[in-house]
Amino acid sequence: MQLRSLSLASLMLAASVLLAAAEDKPAETTAPTVPAVPAAPQWSEFTSDKQGFAVSFPGAPKVTTAPVEGQNPLLQHDFQVSLGEDTVYTVVVFEYPQGKVPKADTDYYVKLINAYAKGSETRLRRRGPATVDGRAGFEGIADDGKNKLTHLVTVVPAGDRIYMLASASPRAKGIPEDAERFRDSFRLLGGEADPREGSAASAAPQ
Repeated sequence: MQLRSLSLASLMLAASVLLAAAEDKPAETTAPTVPAVPAAPQWSEFTSDKQGFAVSFPGAPKVTTAPVEGQNPLLQHDFQVSLGEDTVYTVVVFEYPQGKVPKADTDYYVKLINAYAKGSETRLRRRGPATVDGRAGFEGIADDGKNKLTHLVTVVPAGDRIYMLASASPRAKGIPEDAERFRDSFRLLGGEADPREGSAASAAPQ
């Protein structure tokens, strides 16, 4: 099954940007410094009325919008917050022309999650159905090759948009607490839960 309008290249680019931000390191200095005690992140709800969602970020997100190369008029909107050297939270919104959004099914989700893992150079640990804000979606947990970071990526379709929530944070055996907090805070604006919801959609990734 092809990914139709959503290019794998654009998804892998989003994953690569997330990984690069998570691995950014400050410039080295030769002068001795006293380690500063990092301030606790201040979580607050961010709302994008235009893109139809709200989510809690630990800071003000950097927002960018660009057409997906070769897929015009498909637009990609990125909302990203980076904390220090190794923690990043991102919401990616793929906005399609009316009626052109791909049909979401298990094969489609698996290809998206696999493409993310490839783009971020991570190994999938678990993947499976997930429910976010009352809607059926899909989720994967992956670890980077250096055994340093855990990635949590969740895909949620709604109307003519596909939302991807992705986080990279210091490695954990399960899901990092703040990554869950970020994912669970996501909600759609002005929409109702998918009537097709069932118990299977709320299962944890396998």
